[in-house]
Amino acid sequence: MHAVLLFIRLRALLFAECRHHPVAFCETCRRGYTPEELGTDVGNGCDLCRQCGTDLQASVITHARTCPNLTPTKPLVRMVVRPASQSVRRSYRPSA
Repeated sequence: MHAVLLFIRLRALLFAECRHHPVAFCETCRRGYTPEELGTDVGNGCDLCRQCGTDLQASVITHARTCPNLTPTKPLVRMVVRPASQSVRRSYRPSA
């Protein structure tokens, strides 16, 4: 069940961020598919090539990992936990 939910979430991201370019490529037929061409009927062949029936799910996942539209534009911030003894101290200056 969790795999199906992840796949549905991935497809939603592809429709939102990658709708104008191919997100899956069939190595057998040498044909690319946009999210719209793959369709939305999860579980009923939406991840299969329309010409030869090759499973395109690995290609979709590869696209999701490498597409610049799906990667953050800024590096993720690394949070550092400091002991209380090393915390940043603020100086208090009363307004004059």
